[in-house]
Amino acid sequence: MNRGPGMMRNQRLFERLDRSAPHSKCCASSVAAHLGKMLSIRAGSVQTLPDYGLPDLNDMNQSLHETLSRSRLLIERFIRAYEPRLQNVLVRALPRDHDPLALAFSIEATLSVDGVTRPVTFTARLGDASRSEVYADVR
Repeated sequence: MNRGPGMMRNQRLFERLDRSAPHSKCCASSVAAHLGKMLSIRAGSVQTLPDYGLPDLNDMNQSLHETLSRSRLLIERFIRAYEPRLQNVLVRALPRDHDPLALAFSIEATLSVDGVTRPVTFTARLGDASRSEVYADVR
């Protein structure tokens, strides 16, 4: 479908003002899927990129506070290095409500795609068996 200047005149005001919304929602979902895959990879499993992946967070011999703090920093560093669509990445630990064996984090960043920049937030749940789930909190 052609979205040239003539097509813009046929759109409603809010559609014209927020024409990047569907595109950014799609991009945020794509980034969330990539982050989920990234956070599921364990350090040392990619031979060509020895720094790619996270260490097994269950093997950390530290207090819960120290483990969360170190995990938060490792995740921030990993995202900054391997997800170029995100800038100003800030990771925060979330309360452990439902699953005492899973860690949860909020990932706040600026998403930049095709010259459009907007703030995004993701929720990451790192479970057992190297399985991570990341959801975009799209509004």
